[in-house]
Amino acid sequence: MSPYLHPRRVDQVTTSLPDILRRHGASILDDWIPGPGLNYTHGLTGVDQEGNFLWVNVLAVCFLIALIGTLALRLFGMATRHFRHMSAMASPRHQAYWAVNHTTWWPWMNRHIFAAPLWKKRHNRGFQFSGAIDNGTLPGRWHTIILVLYCASNIAYCLILPYGTPNVAASLRGRSGTLAALNLIPTILFALRNNPLIPLLQVSYDDFNLFHRWTARITILEAFVHTLAWAGKVLTDGSWKDVAKALQVEESYTWGMVGTVCFLFIGIQAWSPLRHAFYETFLCIHRFVVMFALIGVYVHLDKHSLPQLPWVQIVGVLWGLEWFIRAFRIAWFGISLKERSKITVEALPGEACRVTVDLVRPWRPRPGCNAHVYMPAISYWSSHPFSIAWATEDMPQSQEMKLPISEIDAIAPCAPPTSKQVSFICRARTGFTRQIYEKAAQCEDLAFTTTGFIEGPYGGHHSLDSYGTVLLFAGGVGITHQVMYLKHLIRGAHDGSTCTQKINLIWVIPESDDLEWVRPWMDEILRMKGRKKVLKVELYITRPKRRIDNKTTSVVMRPGRPPTRMIIDEAIRERQGALAIVCCGSGGFADGVRHEARSRIQDGAIDFIEEAFTY
Repeated sequence: MSPYLHPRRVDQVTTSLPDILRRHGASILDDWIPGPGLNYTHGLTGVDQEGNFLWVNVLAVCFLIALIGTLALRLFGMATRHFRHMSAMASPRHQAYWAVNHTTWWPWMNRHIFAAPLWKKRHNRGFQFSGAIDNGTLPGRWHTIILVLYCASNIAYCLILPYGTPNVAASLRGRSGTLAALNLIPTILFALRNNPLIPLLQVSYDDFNLFHRWTARITILEAFVHTLAWAGKVLTDGSWKDVAKALQVEESYTWGMVGTVCFLFIGIQAWSPLRHAFYETFLCIHRFVVMFALIGVYVHLDKHSLPQLPWVQIVGVLWGLEWFIRAFRIAWFGISLKERSKITVEALPGEACRVTVDLVRPWRPRPGCNAHVYMPAISYWSSHPFSIAWATEDMPQSQEMKLPISEIDAIAPCAPPTSKQVSFICRARTGFTRQIYEKAAQCEDLAFTTTGFIEGPYGGHHSLDSYGTVLLFAGGVGITHQVMYLKHLIRGAHDGSTCTQKINLIWVIPESDDLEWVRPWMDEILRMKGRKKVLKVELYITRPKRRIDNKTTSVVMRPGRPPTRMIIDEAIRERQGALAIVCCGSGGFADGVRHEARSRIQDGAIDFIEEAFTY
């Protein structure tokens, strides 16, 4: 048994409340000495410690099994893609073996569990009350299975009590409090941007944020039950005067109540409509109240010398270390003795902005990654996540193409080119994005420069190097997730470092003016060597203002929305090697692509990959 999960001795469990109060030097003990029945309301008196730590160990083992299972699944996928990549390099144009499924169980699992929405089609399309307020999204089927098992197990552990004994309320108090303290660890861990499980398991921060919300809800519920069980026992054997006196006399009770009140406030404040309507305000208040809640829990446990105290210490270390790492990375790439990083914001058509960050030191953004942008002059200490649309490489492309192919192969898979300038595209919505757009639009040259920083890069765990055919769907500013993939895959197809034989980009935008968002980068991509052999670009304009005239075969423009099923069917028929369908866009757009991709996912070696920010 872990030293942190070791039950207390019997003599500690049965210590009476007056003795404990005397030990802590209660100054008004003479005014309030509870009757014998109230002994079951204090510290470890009357609790089922053996049962508490039995079920805590069971829950910890379940977390460990989930971690090992996910890791095994990821290692299997990584090994498969690596072996496919290496074997296909011998003959990139002959990948027929990798175009078909060689098992039946994995495609079935992928279609009906891992890539499936909870029910029918809806997954990332929010339940909106207005343009700014929504009630969240539905988790996927696999996520739902995990969450149901987690919630049901916690409820079961709280209900397995020594019924028929006079201390059943104390047992419920101890069980719910112990589980709440343990669940604080995954609750905080899953909320961290630098959560070490993200690169280890290659699970997105978006997924961990979903689990963070549900572990937090269970923690809040268990803390509330813990408090009710204590108060209920006091009222059964005493009165409201005893409750008030206990909160006044015992500092542990006082801080425990502070923790409970903070938890309840967090539960209300984090309700999806409130969170999405005032996200920036929510985040600042949320962090502040969480800090007070943790302090309350820590003092509550410390004053009674309870065995759950090391768990809260672990939570504090995780949170503090993560903030230190974030502050260090922000300062390292954004501050030097001679300069500070600068951010230039340009207003673009379609109420969008191009945000360009000039760093003081180079970093390595990967295709598909994102970063958090800080502009203290506008948003103070708040940050906002955006997909990295472009990174200007420190080494000029002309020089890189002179490198021997063997050197490029050695660099490309694990060491992306360094860059000191990265760019984002952000659509003006509410809050921060609306502020920077309006400020840029009011400037004479439609742009302004300010001191700012970025934090990252995060994400970018999906490598497309082993796929012979890649189908990229982008809706609106979702193009920012795809542009870096285009650059990387076209270069890889030309120099022979990837399996890429066909790339088809489907981009859906409201108006043709929105092409300005990525025009300079797309111009560079269209000039890349070998681009004509592999790349096909289709643009769909949903609200065209004028007649669409295709004057070039490089980019085909069409009015209306894309026939997603026909596009996927064509890609499957003409694929070379394995097929990756990658989607980034609004919730409804992504759900439509997912629906069509799932219907064909068993027809070949097809993987569906989605990038979403649903928190």
